[in-house]
Amino acid sequence: MYYPIQLPFILNEAFTRVMTYREIVIPECSDFVLCFWEMFPKVNEQTRVKNVIIADGCIDLIVDYDQKQLFFTGNQQTDFDYEIETPARFFGARMMPGAFHQLTGLPAAQAMDDFILLQEVFDDLNLETFFALSFEAAKEQFQTYLTKKFSGEQPNEFTKLFPRLAEKIPQTTKELYELLYFSPRQCQRLFAKNFGLTPKMVLSILRFQRCLQILTSNQAKPADILTVTNYYDQPHFNKDFKRHLGITPLELMARYKK
Repeated sequence: MYYPIQLPFILNEAFTRVMTYREIVIPECSDFVLCFWEMFPKVNEQTRVKNVIIADGCIDLIVDYDQKQLFFTGNQQTDFDYEIETPARFFGARMMPGAFHQLTGLPAAQAMDDFILLQEVFDDLNLETFFALSFEAAKEQFQTYLTKKFSGEQPNEFTKLFPRLAEKIPQTTKELYELLYFSPRQCQRLFAKNFGLTPKMVLSILRFQRCLQILTSNQAKPADILTVTNYYDQPHFNKDFKRHLGITPLELMARYKK
């Protein structure tokens, strides 16, 4: 199973003060859509806050309800500076890595660290009618729309790959190539097309997300994670963790337990 973790309510107190963030899983499309999420203001206050978006290998389909935009986007590395001007309302679908390419036929690399408007890919959603709906009604129609998009589809080998690798993360790219029977060049090309990531990035994201799962479920102490995630030593682990999250494992545990 692969279910990446996003922690805006832990990473930014200013965000938590003014915004609510929620996720919901819909089993009917969980092979392709990990969760549907929403963000909306707690108070009617004009301000700017930063939402930290953790690297997870996913490409989301996002609805900016107030700006009336639907777009696909993902990020290769954690974005510490995604600014939101409140009050603002968003919802979206966090798709399984590989699902974007399977759905659209476009290289995933085009949506990583960039935006692709929905209407540039599909013309079967009337945006004028959609944005005339209330926030709740639009959110419901969005979930129905995307669920139907994947209806009858079976995940291909790449859309199934992150859950497969997450069960036992390869220690090196060489081990990954051997596991998949790909040459390094083949793997680079196929990962760029399906995930918009290099093989090295994929392994780094998988290891880091495994760390988050352990730390946020209180299953282990930070030092115990080394044996689970194939980090070589504690300093390497701490450095990589802070690069992905901006704080140390101990700082995360302290904030999460509050």
